[in-house]
Amino acid sequence: MWFLFVQALGLIPSIIAFTALQSGSRRRILSLQFLFCVLWVAHYALLGAYTGILINLLGLLRAVVCSCNDRKWARSKLWLVFFLACYAASPLLTWDGPYCLLLGGAMMLTTVALWVDNMRLTRLLYLCNSPLVLVYNLIAGSWSCTIIEVFALFSFIIAVWRFDIRPAVQARANGKE
Repeated sequence: MWFLFVQALGLIPSIIAFTALQSGSRRRILSLQFLFCVLWVAHYALLGAYTGILINLLGLLRAVVCSCNDRKWARSKLWLVFFLACYAASPLLTWDGPYCLLLGGAMMLTTVALWVDNMRLTRLLYLCNSPLVLVYNLIAGSWSCTIIEVFALFSFIIAVWRFDIRPAVQARANGKE
C-alpha cells in the first residue's frame, strides 16, 4: 500500500506538469510549477532520491523569480547564472551515481526554457529535457513519474507540432497559393 501511495504522490504532479505545457501560457506553466514542485519534493523524499528533492526545492525558488521577471530585480541575468550553477552543483552535492547528472542537466534546460520569453524555444527546451528526466526517474524508482514522462515527451512533441511546426507549414502553404 505504501508503494502505491508514494507512486501516486509522484503521479499527481506529473499529470499537472504534463498538461501545463499544452496551455500555451508561460504564466500558467509557472503558476502550476509551485504546486508540482512541492508534491515532487514529498515524492522524492519518500523515495530517498536526494537529487530530486534538492532540484525541486530550487525549482520553487526559480518559479518565484521567473514569474516576477517583469520586475527589475528578477530580470537580472545573474539569476539565470545563479540557477544554472545551482542545478549544475545539485547532483554533485547529492551524488548517488552518474544518473544524478541527468536531472541536473534537465533542470538547466528547463531553467533556460522558463527564463526566455519565447514560447517556441520554451517548448523545444522542454522537449529536450524530457528524455533526461525519464531516465532519472526510471533509475530512481519513480515508476509513476517514468510512465507519465513518456506521455509528457509525446505532449511536448504535440505542443511543438501544434504551436510551431503546423502554423509554419500552413503559412508556407497559404503563401504558395
